[in-house]
Amino acid sequence: MKLKVFRKDLDLKHVMMTDAGSVSLVRCVIVELEQDGIVGFGESCEDRAIHPMRADVMVEKIARIEKAVGGYALADPTAFDRFISPMFQDDAASRCAVEMAACDLWGKIFGYPLRRLWKYRGAGPFYSSFTIGQDSPERAMEKFEENPDWPIYRVELGSRGGIPLLETLRKRTDARFYVDAAGSWSLSQALDYLPHLVRLGVELIEQPLPPDRWEEAKIFKEHSSIPVYADESCLSVEDVSRCVGAFDGVNLRPVKFGGLLGTRRAIDAAKAFGLKTMIGSPIETTIGASAAAQFVPILDAFYIDGPQQIDRRIGQGVGLDRGRVCFSRLNGTGVTFIKS
Repeated sequence: MKLKVFRKDLDLKHVMMTDAGSVSLVRCVIVELEQDGIVGFGESCEDRAIHPMRADVMVEKIARIEKAVGGYALADPTAFDRFISPMFQDDAASRCAVEMAACDLWGKIFGYPLRRLWKYRGAGPFYSSFTIGQDSPERAMEKFEENPDWPIYRVELGSRGGIPLLETLRKRTDARFYVDAAGSWSLSQALDYLPHLVRLGVELIEQPLPPDRWEEAKIFKEHSSIPVYADESCLSVEDVSRCVGAFDGVNLRPVKFGGLLGTRRAIDAAKAFGLKTMIGSPIETTIGASAAAQFVPILDAFYIDGPQQIDRRIGQGVGLDRGRVCFSRLNGTGVTFIKS
């Protein structure tokens, strides 16, 4: 196989607010694996809340394995993942980009979408939520007006709660609401917000408390009639079992688990423990979103709107028609990519 890796900087449509500050650009790493003229694509993005790796460091690490991969003939992505795993040690983010490209390539070689090879079927149609980040109610409404008529909105609420933002949105739409606190609430804040979240029809709360507050998470779960999902508290397959009793479900982003195969193992573990499953697509290109979309038929919730958050679309793959998932007709993860 031939391996290529490069960094891509993604300008956001809107400045993204977090408790740590504002973000207008996200750096991602894209990997191409080519075998017999067929090309597979993979991606990882910087996300300090999930992993510490910078994009330029990921590019350097992945470039180092070019020679080793050059002598490899892909037939089974599981065997390939075992081959590259020692080269990345604990760096799941860099490994994710390479492994995702291998899974895409494998599906294209065999002539089927991954979800069909993995026998992931569902009745459909499937709907993604659209993310509205932390902001003033006025700025949040601008984002809403650009993307009206979605059936689900995922609203990011920081340490200041954001209940007025939710109330403003609720006046304009009857859509379903998910809320992501990104671990920014204290237990007392979360309990204070809870009746308001119920009143406003919130159906899912993602990571309300800091990731190390396991006992407090159990208390909040006992009080919450709304399902609570772990994100930052679940960074490995081993963490899945720890979430039992503290959360109702888990957000299983591929970058946490070294790629799509690790995500499959995490999903199987979560279902075995009776946890609901969710996959979130962060700010990323169509490559990452199309890969995450392969799991959609077996998930309880998901958001793959990352490409809608960036300034311009990069590549072709899964589409979202006001939230409705439109799968690509291509094989593998269904993605094509043109460097510009």
